[in-house]
Amino acid sequence: MKERHWRSLVGALRHGDCILIVGPEIPASSTSTDLSANSETISLAEALRRNLTRELEAENRRVFGSTLAAVAQQYEDAPEFGPDALRAAAEKFFRSGAYGPSIVHKNLAELPFSLILTTGQGGLLAEAMKTAGKTPITQRYNLRGNRKDNPEFMIAGSPTSPVIYRLFGDATEPSSLVLSENDLVDFLIAVVSERPPLPNSLLSALKRAGQNFLFVGFGIRHWELRILLKVLLRALELNRGSTKIAAEPLGGLLDSDREETILFYQRGTRVEVEDNDVTTFLSVLSEKLTAEGGFAGHAEPAGPRPRVFISYAHEDRDLASRVFDALRKANFEPWLDRESLEGGDDWDRRIQDDLDATDFTLVLCTPTLSRKTDSYVNKEIALACNRALQVRGPFLIPLRTGSIDDADRISELRKFDEMDLQLENFTDDMSRVISTMMREYQRRNR
Repeated sequence: MKERHWRSLVGALRHGDCILIVGPEIPASSTSTDLSANSETISLAEALRRNLTRELEAENRRVFGSTLAAVAQQYEDAPEFGPDALRAAAEKFFRSGAYGPSIVHKNLAELPFSLILTTGQGGLLAEAMKTAGKTPITQRYNLRGNRKDNPEFMIAGSPTSPVIYRLFGDATEPSSLVLSENDLVDFLIAVVSERPPLPNSLLSALKRAGQNFLFVGFGIRHWELRILLKVLLRALELNRGSTKIAAEPLGGLLDSDREETILFYQRGTRVEVEDNDVTTFLSVLSEKLTAEGGFAGHAEPAGPRPRVFISYAHEDRDLASRVFDALRKANFEPWLDRESLEGGDDWDRRIQDDLDATDFTLVLCTPTLSRKTDSYVNKEIALACNRALQVRGPFLIPLRTGSIDDADRISELRKFDEMDLQLENFTDDMSRVISTMMREYQRRNR
């Protein structure tokens, strides 16, 4: 790759101006402990394609096609299976845990991206980011839904709490998945016609001046994936003067085919194809970024940050601190007594003032809290309940952190919708809490 392209890419990463767009061809690592198992590294898309192929062949059907979309279409068309069976098979595969993050996922997770678009449906990149100490926020597009099914959300703009937007749906919601050739066509029609539209918050982030793009793992040797990537570039209006680099190894292609593939992207969309091993490319990129001083940060997103009041029992201070840190990483403005109360503050007045100014209140519903019959935290909860009467939409969110008998639950909180915050699943549960508040905050401020 030319040195000026390296400079543009590294500079964009340093200042938070690079968006990662991930395709379905990133390799995954098998989690099998069977020493006789095939140790070949393949993508989740290829592994699912092979699973579907085996099921079709078990019904004595001859299978054609080298891509997941082609085989999924045959599966969908087969009388023995159909669209619902296809999505159920995909959900089962992605939930199986048969594959884990590869070195490519881990290398990508270490880089300072604040927004990632993906056409993959597995959660391996999010898993790698959590291992890297980040708190990713996942969103998805549902081409079979409407505008309400594809709500606005806030992009914090922080590499420590990046948004991963799944263009092809989420495996935890099978009806949203894009798998077959028909699904691909329907997806492109939906995006181009804006029925349903992609969230404006996402489009605004993509079209922001100075934004650059890195494409990884699209498998552009396959013609249908070439078309998909180019249509996405056009539909999302990413065909402007910004730097766009596709890290796509083209080994195995004839020289003439390789040249044609590269020219296909340079015409009209000006994508520079980096024909190299992806792991090597990311390693060099990381080295160059480190040599330039690493992530330099950028200005915080314009406008106010959502304010969150955290109410908890004194004994649960460590858990409250974890919640505080996760909110701050996600660019919220959390309130925690030991962090926000200063010496000499009038406790009652300050807490009342902060509750009046806050956007959300989180109550850590632990067994300890349920036993607090005479404590200041009960006054906090009462004040928060009164404040909730003045706010339209979710404001007070009880976080269920453990098993509590019905008789021991706090009666004032029964009318509010609870969310889970289990210690053994803290990162995932906290991500869902943050996503819920982000969507609600965006709705209030439209």
